[in-house]
Amino acid sequence: MSESKKFQRFGKYLILDHLVDGGMAKICRARYLGEQANKVVAIKMVQPQFSKDEAFVRMFQDELNITFGMLHPNIMQVYDYGETSGQLYTAMEYIHGANLKQYMDRLKEKKVVFPVEISCYIISQVCIGLHYAHTFTDKLTGKPYKIVHRDISPHNIMLTYDGAVKVIDFGIAKANTNSEATQAGTIKGKLSYLAPEYLDGMELDARYDEFAVGITLWELLCSRKLFQGNDLSVLKQVQACKITPPSEINPNVPKELDAIVMKALSKDRTHRYENLDQMNRALVRFLYAQYPEFNASDLNNFAEELFKKEIESDREKFVEYGKIDVQAYIEQMKKDDTRSGRVVKQVKSTEGRERVRELELAVDSSQVGIEIETNPNDTRKLNRTAISPAKTLAKNIKPAPGSTPAPHGAGHSKKHDKTSSRVLSKKQIEQAEEAESKRSMIIFIIAASVVGFAYFQAELFESMFSINLKKMIHGEEEVARTISSVPGKKDSAHATAQNKPVVKTTGKIVFSGVDFEMEVYIDGHKVDYVGSPIPVELGKEIIVAVKKSGHKSYTSKVTLTKEQDSSVINVPELEKSKTGFLTISQNYAAGSKIIYEEGGETIERDLPLQDQQINEGTYQAKIVNPILGTEKKVEFIIEENKKHFLE
Repeated sequence: MSESKKFQRFGKYLILDHLVDGGMAKICRARYLGEQANKVVAIKMVQPQFSKDEAFVRMFQDELNITFGMLHPNIMQVYDYGETSGQLYTAMEYIHGANLKQYMDRLKEKKVVFPVEISCYIISQVCIGLHYAHTFTDKLTGKPYKIVHRDISPHNIMLTYDGAVKVIDFGIAKANTNSEATQAGTIKGKLSYLAPEYLDGMELDARYDEFAVGITLWELLCSRKLFQGNDLSVLKQVQACKITPPSEINPNVPKELDAIVMKALSKDRTHRYENLDQMNRALVRFLYAQYPEFNASDLNNFAEELFKKEIESDREKFVEYGKIDVQAYIEQMKKDDTRSGRVVKQVKSTEGRERVRELELAVDSSQVGIEIETNPNDTRKLNRTAISPAKTLAKNIKPAPGSTPAPHGAGHSKKHDKTSSRVLSKKQIEQAEEAESKRSMIIFIIAASVVGFAYFQAELFESMFSINLKKMIHGEEEVARTISSVPGKKDSAHATAQNKPVVKTTGKIVFSGVDFEMEVYIDGHKVDYVGSPIPVELGKEIIVAVKKSGHKSYTSKVTLTKEQDSSVINVPELEKSKTGFLTISQNYAAGSKIIYEEGGETIERDLPLQDQQINEGTYQAKIVNPILGTEKKVEFIIEENKKHFLE
């Protein structure tokens, strides 16, 4: 990245690059210009023409009313909002990942379906986030918001590369705080994710989102859309609501999971789960009953393998963005703020003997939501007045007819300003600094005592907290030598050695490119591969075979070590095999069987055989009869579409 490259400053944010360019808004990656200048956020900037549209401003305001107060790990957080240079904007949590639709598309390219257990985990997390939104209550008023997202689909579920699941985009959500009701005849949301009650004109509640969650889970398991076709066809399918159980499309789906999906997709919403907390509980019970070894980190491994190139590219970009000298941008922002009336200055007291620090805040209370009142007789009084985002936007960004909205942070009228100050005497400042110094010293002494105890009483500290500071500093071998050299400490060293963590003896392999029609074999033994890592012994050569009916097998050898205890096996697209037919006469005694190798696997077939389909090739085989104890070596050649008869 060129040192001379100039970046656009948007208010208190430095725009790094564009992520999405839409008709109404664009989303950019940006750095916050302030004390936390290393914080990366996503900025949604509404195009200027829509920022002046009253209907759009109301919709923008409704979304803020819903999302600004919510704080949950499974919901994208909104940090800030306002108007800059005639554009409405929101600053949101930057989610480093991809949406669920992108994951599904990537898997389709590889001809792989979502692993069952990872699908269940993702939807479980979606249920948790949405249940929080459905039951969200305004803490200041005690009133429930009764939020319904109304636009749940794979597009609006983000998965971070680290393995977190986030619900995004409450832009068309329904809530008690909405400024106006949806107009009759207007459909909000994607047609393929509507619930039947929407078409029946019923009042929507949390079970509407549950139906969309059920559709999303069905599509993850089946690797295709549930309702598809033209608009009219989709609406008819939604109305009929005749759902095929996922297991009839993907045989890897257990019947227990079928039951969960079909309950969520009940046409009559009274037959669905009472709420998404109940659906989440059902999914969690199923997940850990069927896949007890599953861990949330499996999603992280899955994502890193699937989006390896994107992650590496972003890593390089972020390193370059980290080299930007933001100080010049911050200084310019401070100059702009100073011109706008935000200054910090030193003034003399009226007596002229003491210096005091006076902070003058030229602040519109509708922007910040904090009002400072100063009582001349009490410099300690500080009142905070909570102001809702709705009122803030109404004051701050709603344009007057025929006028252009004032940019955020621009000059302000005196009648709207509320300038307040808080004056502290020098003595008060010195007392506060002395108290802070004492607190810091006490904390330092306590911390030093804990570290000393952890170092000099390492064994006792380790037994209490499972942490050995000596080992962390000097290494296990050096500590062991030191202990063994001290008289009377050998037994202690022996006990410490006995308490060492168990040496890892297994690694894991993961497959890329395996679809549900394929069979996976490890050292000739079939394993039920559903996307989770397969544990294998370290230091041992493993023969891996992937087979698919009517195709040539893929085989590979892998040996894992302590240094490299995991491996991803990329299975190429299997070639269609050329096959012929083998028939073996009935001259062999009862109990006879033929044994031969095919694709690295030993095959045993009972005799007689009649037109048994076998891959093209030359085979060395033997015909055995365990009952009679006989064995006969034979050879046969299979040619494409030809029959071979073996006497």
